[in-house]
Amino acid sequence: MQSTQSPSDIFIVASAYGVDFVQKQGHAAVLPLAANAGADGLEVRRELFLGSDTEIALQLAGLKSLFGAHGLQAVYSAPESLFRPDGDLDLALLASRLHEAEILGAATLKLQMHDYAGRVDAAALQRALGQSPVTLLLENGQQKSGCSISEFTSFFAACSANSPAIPVAMTFDIGNWSWAGEDPVAAVQALAPHVRYIHCKDVQGSGMRRFAVALDEGNVDWRACLSRLPGAVTRAIEYPLPADPAAQACHVRQLRAAATSLSCGASTCQ
Repeated sequence: MQSTQSPSDIFIVASAYGVDFVQKQGHAAVLPLAANAGADGLEVRRELFLGSDTEIALQLAGLKSLFGAHGLQAVYSAPESLFRPDGDLDLALLASRLHEAEILGAATLKLQMHDYAGRVDAAALQRALGQSPVTLLLENGQQKSGCSISEFTSFFAACSANSPAIPVAMTFDIGNWSWAGEDPVAAVQALAPHVRYIHCKDVQGSGMRRFAVALDEGNVDWRACLSRLPGAVTRAIEYPLPADPAAQACHVRQLRAAATSLSCGASTCQ
């Protein structure tokens, strides 16, 4: 798996600027904000586009040059799962989203793992991924399936057992383990070798009233997670950012510091 990202890269997830804002103004309006905040890249969220698949592809093509103009890298995120409801691979969807990521110029595609049934058609997945230069990352989400530690360990064991190993890795969302009722530090211990991208957020509340907040504003031991996760992978801010540009830049600087020293003190960024 190849990537142009460096160990200190900090990305911002587009939704951190507000779902309504991005849907109305477009990702093009977010790119200069991320660049001015000192971020290295932006995670483009497919669910925030409006229009048909064809219209989305055209918008992605337009964004590619804007990323270059702002000196930013791209991660492409789609809300769908690698698996269909019957547990089989959704190869048609995978091919479509990999192609969209290529149009955008993204090095990685992030999907979910809902409906994972404990089996993988290794040969089919190997062929599908071999036809694209884009790296596939699977994220622990907030649904009832495909979000537990045991499901991810099972999936990656199956990928590693294939010869050659299936080139798929993980987006580790520190906060999302709360939705799954899992200990994030235990998840790190089980899954760290597979992690290639980290979503950073804290979490407040419980049940249906659980929501993402800035680091040090919730109850997740995110420092313990980062200290045990691979150092040479990109971190991404995935919590609501303040409207003030200077405050946005502060969050980027402090997460960048945390990537190496774990002494960001994010509570000072309000």
